Amino acid sequence: MFSCISLVLACIFFCNAWLNRRMSTVICTLGLPCGWVAFDLASSRLSPGGTWASIAYTFSDDLYLAQLASLGGWTAITFVSTWFAALVVWIWNRLHSGEQIRSGLVALAVVAVSVICYGFGRLQWMPGTTPIRIATVVAPKTFDNANINELFAYTRGIKTNEESRQRAQERILASIEEHFAMLESTLNQKPKMVLWPEANAIMTATEEPSFLQRASKFAKENDVYVGMGYVVFQPGTGNGSLNKFTLLSPNGEILIDFLKATRVPGSMNEKGDGILPAVDCEIGRLSAAICFDLDFPHLIAQAGAVSTELFLAPSNDWEEAQDTHARMARLRAIEQGFSLVRPTKDGTTLVCDSVGRKIASVNIADNRTGMLVVEVQPGNLWSVYSAIGDLFAWTCSIIFPSLCLVAGLRGRQGSIPSMQ
Repeated sequence: MFSCISLVLACIFFCNAWLNRRMSTVICTLGLPCGWVAFDLASSRLSPGGTWASIAYTFSDDLYLAQLASLGGWTAITFVSTWFAALVVWIWNRLHSGEQIRSGLVALAVVAVSVICYGFGRLQWMPGTTPIRIATVVAPKTFDNANINELFAYTRGIKTNEESRQRAQERILASIEEHFAMLESTLNQKPKMVLWPEANAIMTATEEPSFLQRASKFAKENDVYVGMGYVVFQPGTGNGSLNKFTLLSPNGEILIDFLKATRVPGSMNEKGDGILPAVDCEIGRLSAAICFDLDFPHLIAQAGAVSTELFLAPSNDWEEAQDTHARMARLRAIEQGFSLVRPTKDGTTLVCDSVGRKIASVNIADNRTGMLVVEVQPGNLWSVYSAIGDLFAWTCSIIFPSLCLVAGLRGRQGSIPSMQ
């Protein structure tokens, strides 16, 4: 896959160099950004990794530049960053040859000033309703080292003796108790909502009904929203596992029952229908997705289309990916204009507002437990991207081959001898 990415990007650079030889005006500098945006768009729809290959995420910590995502999505950042580079190269090459560079300098100045002014203006907005207190909790792993083999066999339906099966089930029930004990420990902070990361609890379809009853009772008794990321194995059915996020209201009713819409390459979970929930409650309008789902902007666009105010994104990362993955999720908040709460196991728990300002974050490493309590202000800041989707990226995808066609025709016409 990496070889294919390298080959595609090499072709884009080759076309950009070819355009610069064929066309003398500053218009030729659009080849690189439009070609790269076309690559980003194709990757988001065709690659099993979604948008992981995009350079836009390297700029997500620069909130002025990152606000461009509210206009054209992550590809707007790709466009501006690569166009800026193309303009600098165009000016440099002509500076040494004595050609006019005024148009390039004007374009460069307009780009820089526009980005700064737009970013500054958008960061002045503070949309939101009454702040609510949310606690995120990472409990001990269900698959502890002492029981991992028996748990693996039990959850996959591998035949073992009755004692082994019973020990595995006892460990699952004990793990559920550990999870609820940590929920109890948050109550002295008086949260309005308590959230678990993705796959925080693991069980089979046998334990799930009693688990949900227990969670419903907890929510009702403590007048708190409870959002749980957990995995349900279905041994003996031949079906994959269910990677779920369930949100219970303070009266114990299920508000969200979401099945992960995507599948990480190599995983065996069943994919959901890809329809994101949209729930109105006293907190505001809520929606949710799970971890890898956020790497596909066209999927998360559903939340922006219904003006979601608070987006819940339980996640589960690993050390090498944790910083990048948090930055990727941050751009989804800017693109769709919602506040984001991303409780994460083995990674970075992130809470940010609708313009990407970090409210709080904490890193909880593998095999560690922890808690984060934060005040969050749900709110939606309307964005152009939430209305037009990937129109900008599609437009760039048309401009790129069009530029190549025009350059090719110019070259061909220039090679035909004049008829006198």
